Amino acid sequence: MNRKIKITTLISENFVWIISILLWIVAGVVNTTFFNYYNLINLLVHSVVLGLLVLGESLCFITGHFDLTIESTLIFTALFAAWLISPDPLASGWLVNPVLAIVLMLVVGTLIGMINGSLVAYLKMNPFITTLAISIVLVGISIFWCKGKSIYPLPDLFNWLGKKEIHSLPVSVIFLILTYIFFHVILTHTPFGRKLYAVGCNIDAARASGINVQLVIFFAYTLSGLLAAFSGWILAGRLNSASSHISTGLLLYVFAAAVIGGVSLSGGKGKSLGAFGGVLLLSSVNNLMNLSHVNAYLIQATTGMIILIAMFIDTMKERLLQSS
Repeated sequence: MNRKIKITTLISENFVWIISILLWIVAGVVNTTFFNYYNLINLLVHSVVLGLLVLGESLCFITGHFDLTIESTLIFTALFAAWLISPDPLASGWLVNPVLAIVLMLVVGTLIGMINGSLVAYLKMNPFITTLAISIVLVGISIFWCKGKSIYPLPDLFNWLGKKEIHSLPVSVIFLILTYIFFHVILTHTPFGRKLYAVGCNIDAARASGINVQLVIFFAYTLSGLLAAFSGWILAGRLNSASSHISTGLLLYVFAAAVIGGVSLSGGKGKSLGAFGGVLLLSSVNNLMNLSHVNAYLIQATTGMIILIAMFIDTMKERLLQSS
């Protein structure tokens, strides 16, 4: 009986990787260019921004909350940095040192996360309405700020994280992998990580055990804002520009990748490795469909179907584990 439970748990925890391997096998058969080195690098590069956002969102999910401002924070911080440093007539004209601009945009992203965390954790405002409202505010300011146009070009020093390569391997990909390793250690080997799970599993029990619940939730949102700002830096650097439409519809993919990766929306469950698997799986599906010249609208519809299937599988896994 114990062996059966262990096998069931092993399959449940690594389900996303099992599906990913099956998908990659099918992809290699369906389209021989899928495993081309340059295509794989392209797949990884286009996974970086999504991966950082999914990681930030997963931290909030684990506590039983969610953050709808991640994409708008990406847009706002990218535009803010571009406005400071670009010679474009729409920019400030100050030509701020790129290093200072990077620091300031990361600070702004962190502050947005802190505002979200303060309102949700300490004022106990509804996380859906609160983060949705702040997201609308940030997008509105961004559109007004650049009048719907792009600000470009950006200095090479600013663009290095989004464009630089080391031995043909993009720095952004290396950064993504190191970030996931760092947060894996945080979630599995530190008191803060254990507190995140405790709050998500049972907030009342966590409070009774002496955990500062409000502070844990506050830091989850703060880190989410910081990771969104890093995403803005990478995306603006890769595109050599920033605008209010630098990212559109990415929030849907963030939720999808997190859920596919086994991060529970109800809190208390999920691992950074699973979230990373969800990112790669979703990116692989999109990459394969693009290689196969599938209509863009069908790609979006497929993403919606993947979310539904992921939710169904998550529900079945919970029932299977309970019955075991």
